[in-house]
Amino acid sequence: MRQYILLVIGWAIYFTLHSVLAESSVKLFVKRIMPAGFKYYRLVYTIVSTVGLLVLLIMNASIESDYLIEPSVWTRYFSLMLATIGIFILKAAFRQYSLGGFMGLKDDERDGFKAGGILQHIRHPLYTATVLIALGFWLFIPNVTTLVSVLCIFIYLAVGIPLEESRLIKKYGEQYREYRKKVPALIPRLRKG
Repeated sequence: MRQYILLVIGWAIYFTLHSVLAESSVKLFVKRIMPAGFKYYRLVYTIVSTVGLLVLLIMNASIESDYLIEPSVWTRYFSLMLATIGIFILKAAFRQYSLGGFMGLKDDERDGFKAGGILQHIRHPLYTATVLIALGFWLFIPNVTTLVSVLCIFIYLAVGIPLEESRLIKKYGEQYREYRKKVPALIPRLRKG
């Protein structure tokens, strides 16, 4: 039980840092105290996020637990299918976002509001991909430990999406509000005809 508590605490710290470091007020504070080094903020943020995620996945793999469902060829096949769809969604998202800007290697602050490509169908393709990959991860290793990690991810998404939306409204104002009315957050609408 202690291992699961540590895993949940690890996810909580990870997601708290992820959200706090993305806040405009934190970025402005860092820019004020380190003006010359601020150009590396996003790169450091991305490295910290990636390393933190890898540590949590290693931690997840190191906790032995019972399977909740017995893995089969079909669950493994379906899990890989979900993860693959998630990866395709990530790829489609990065056609709209600047990978260099996302990684902190390029300043994309002046790029403006985007609503083309996959963003015409869902507002948060990176989160949609995360859901699919997390579900695929659990179906591939359907044990208690992986379920705990996936539940932590889903709980964060319920908090993280509204935080992201409020940041986007502050940044783009009415333009984003109108976009939000027309485009669903995670699951595309089925079109008639």
